[in-house]
Amino acid sequence: MAIGDFNLNLLKTFDAIYRHRSVSAAAQALDLTQPAVSAALNKLREHFGNPLFVRTSRGMHPTPWAMHMAPKVARVLESVNALDEPMPFKPQTARNHFRIYVNDVGLMMMIPLLTRHLQNDAPGTQLTVVDLRQDEVLEALDAGYIDLAIGYFVGVPGWARQQNLRGGPYVCVMRQDHPDIGDTLSLTQFLDARHALYWTRGATYGRLDEVLAKRGLAREIAVRLPRLSALPFLIAATDLVATVPEDLGLLFRRLVPIKLLPVPVALPNIQIKQYWHERLHADTAHRWLRNLVRQTTQGSMLDAS
Repeated sequence: MAIGDFNLNLLKTFDAIYRHRSVSAAAQALDLTQPAVSAALNKLREHFGNPLFVRTSRGMHPTPWAMHMAPKVARVLESVNALDEPMPFKPQTARNHFRIYVNDVGLMMMIPLLTRHLQNDAPGTQLTVVDLRQDEVLEALDAGYIDLAIGYFVGVPGWARQQNLRGGPYVCVMRQDHPDIGDTLSLTQFLDARHALYWTRGATYGRLDEVLAKRGLAREIAVRLPRLSALPFLIAATDLVATVPEDLGLLFRRLVPIKLLPVPVALPNIQIKQYWHERLHADTAHRWLRNLVRQTTQGSMLDAS
């Protein structure tokens, strides 16, 4: 059948007459007038060169041609109707490959727990954490190189959706038997100490230094590290102090003998969000992933560590 000059709505008329065996009943089912359905039937007859339905004492009886057409028409209508339905996502049988960005903090805190959930709920899926600089992340989202970004970014464009995941305070970490710092940490002790800083190209933890600078203060950075995983071992082996998110400090304390104390400067809480492109907003698989990420980041993230 040449589809170019054929109105697919006529197939709905055919299907209604076939099922109801009545033009008036078909009109009622389609919420059309009886003359409109009769006109559509005439167009169908003209197009196929066949009467399709003939009037009998028991209603409109389909011709052999119409009976041959009926199951095919039903399949076409079913397929067209399915276009409005979201693509089904069944985690237990899914084979999706998700690509996300998360910084080093997220790699240590969130990825173990998220991976455990994926293995339990969607064992056939794959997860790739893409290595990017902070200033490359939004472009990677826009280009479709990653499906999801987790962290905190400024200057987010209008095409990006975002959702708050969690927040929390910063803490200072130092070795358990620090010679100059006991169970409390004063601002003077903080400024007199030498500090270690996790630092990567394209991203720094400069919020604390900005707060200090507004008060005319500064701390002495003795060591900058490009690998977050090395930070707790450096702190445990030296007299240096580091300022990290509280969740991360609690994880470090499981690994090495360090203590956590409140930062003696008022700092805004850390904010963690997830970001995705508008084109993935309605996709059922990615919506499921985002819900899983949100569930994973609620409460303590030390369960899988």
